[in-house]
Amino acid sequence: MSTFLQLCQGVSRESGTVHGVEPTSTSAQVGRLAKIVKWTAEAWVMIQNSRDNWRWMRAEFPSTALTVSGTARYTPASWNITDFSRWITEKDSVSMYKNSTGVSDEGDLIYQPDFVNYRRTYERGTITNNRPSIYAISPANEFCLGPRADAVYRLNGDYMKAAVTLSASGDTPGCPARFHDIIIWKGVVLLADHDEVEPFYIARAQAKFAEFLTALERSQLPQVSIGSEPLA
Repeated sequence: MSTFLQLCQGVSRESGTVHGVEPTSTSAQVGRLAKIVKWTAEAWVMIQNSRDNWRWMRAEFPSTALTVSGTARYTPASWNITDFSRWITEKDSVSMYKNSTGVSDEGDLIYQPDFVNYRRTYERGTITNNRPSIYAISPANEFCLGPRADAVYRLNGDYMKAAVTLSASGDTPGCPARFHDIIIWKGVVLLADHDEVEPFYIARAQAKFAEFLTALERSQLPQVSIGSEPLA
């Protein structure tokens, strides 16, 4: 597993522009080393944001994902989720059970993609609190239940985490360790582009980055399938 410092040293080494094992820290750098730290950190953010369904960025709802009687809308903060990017709304991906009953009560919630229709059905007029059967996502990224809960329910589901910025020397990327070199080569591409070096050199770095990206996608993106058979 590579630390942020080791990744910066890898960018420095592959760029061929710095002598020795530099930088020795990711903080308080100036000049060329500051640029290397900056572009290495930027490379990791760009890789995370390049796809919206990386497997390592998917997380389960915490045990705090509980309803409040009479409340329909929940923000990530309502459930103490601090690394939120978006809710996952795949078929059969969200379930719920009455907390006082336990998992024997668990059943799926149906996703309502049309938020206007959700609001028309569950937020107009007098709506009796009851067991929620559907959920929708508001424009403000609130997780909305319909109807409003009549008791405490525990929700199970997944969300995508937000991109993380590497900062301290010992920080480590969240993707599998065998793919950490992708950050080095993306950092080299960004640094070379900043330096406006010869196209041949950038093409070499881009080729190495593309090689790692293909392997990362194969490992960390959902399989494409036709019917029930995944494509190899």
